[in-house]
Amino acid sequence: MNLGIEDETLEFKKTTGELNEAMNSVSAMLNKHGRGTIVFGVMPNGEVRGQEVNDSTLRDVSRKIYECIKPPIVPRIERKVCDGRNIIELSFSGNEKPYSSKGVYYIRSADEDRILPPNELRQLFEYSKNGSWDQEISERTIEDISTETFDRFYKKAVSCGRLKGDDNDPDIVLTKLGLIKNGYLTNAAYYLFAADAPVVLKMAIFATDEKMTFLDINRIKGNIFDLIEKANAYVKSNIRWRAEIKGLQREEIPEIPLKSLREIICNSFAHSRYNANTEHEIDIHPGKVCIYNPGEFPIGYKPEDFVNENLQSVIRNPLILDTLYLSEEVEVYGSGLKNVFSECAGADVEIDYVNAKDGFTFVFKRQNVVNGVVNDVVYELSQDEKIILDILSSNPKESASSMAAKINKSERTVQRILKSLKEHGFVERIGGTKGLWQVKNR
Repeated sequence: MNLGIEDETLEFKKTTGELNEAMNSVSAMLNKHGRGTIVFGVMPNGEVRGQEVNDSTLRDVSRKIYECIKPPIVPRIERKVCDGRNIIELSFSGNEKPYSSKGVYYIRSADEDRILPPNELRQLFEYSKNGSWDQEISERTIEDISTETFDRFYKKAVSCGRLKGDDNDPDIVLTKLGLIKNGYLTNAAYYLFAADAPVVLKMAIFATDEKMTFLDINRIKGNIFDLIEKANAYVKSNIRWRAEIKGLQREEIPEIPLKSLREIICNSFAHSRYNANTEHEIDIHPGKVCIYNPGEFPIGYKPEDFVNENLQSVIRNPLILDTLYLSEEVEVYGSGLKNVFSECAGADVEIDYVNAKDGFTFVFKRQNVVNGVVNDVVYELSQDEKIILDILSSNPKESASSMAAKINKSERTVQRILKSLKEHGFVERIGGTKGLWQVKNR
């Protein structure tokens, strides 16, 4: 008889002679899924071989669990018969993670157990403690919130039907939502609505796909709601757009779906680690748009796991996430990544990610642009690009400083526009500093 294959919650052991290894699997499964099953008397390929089972054998298993697994658990240990052979089925569960085996912490990855490095262990403690950071009480009161930010949140939450519009008093609303306790703002309330600037966001445009030469850089401060809007506006204004005629209507289409961009930006602020000395970051390169979140992705998981499986969301900041959900900044829990992967696949946009010990970066790959054509689709110029081209068509020797004055932009912005026009094949520089611009593809 064959019992199938091992996975993240099922492990086979040939005999109870492998009890020490089994305890590592118990720790790993509890830390990843909070439950698991180990069957003794079964080969790794699922073939039942059986083993000797008596009262002493079952006591050995029970004693080993008591000695090795901390915090303690109460497992179910059963003798069973499969195809005429005796096996032992060990089933267990627990919700007091992290769990250790002989003082070492493990995490399950497919059908293997690996030791948790210090940064992932810290994260596991962070996710598992009874009260999250965002639920802790700050020293701020209702006087410290931005009423403008609150009003925008309240109107949006009521309009979408996720919040009852029976009272718009900030003190009453935030208290009902658990964002004010004993007259003081929770950390969540302060970071979401603060009138001052508790959160830092860096945004930059780079000349290459390496973080070396930048064409534009900004470092701004604000509350979470304000920075979400500013981040979205920055990305929206600095990605490429194309125009398609559908029937009698002209439709502007971004190179990266805006809903997907917004979802990842909002998730970055929802799942960030705010009690660390790191900052949110958006980097726009010629070949990619990177959104950095100073909070690692849940240990033991990859984004694809939440796309391909019906997994429960792993939440670092429940109050922040709940509040962003009320105003439709994020989707129903667990569905956001599914929507991003699906929407980007439909738009032929490749996505990638980097999970490091200090944070998580989501990457949208940009399509190649050659001579104003994006994957055989004509590149659509922005309004500022069109104006600069008109100026250069009239006077190819026009300087960046004089063009900046004419369009009421900074010289750095004009240099960035010229760089973009050159990359897309619309202009070419002839000569050095005293040369001229040759306009092409008009």
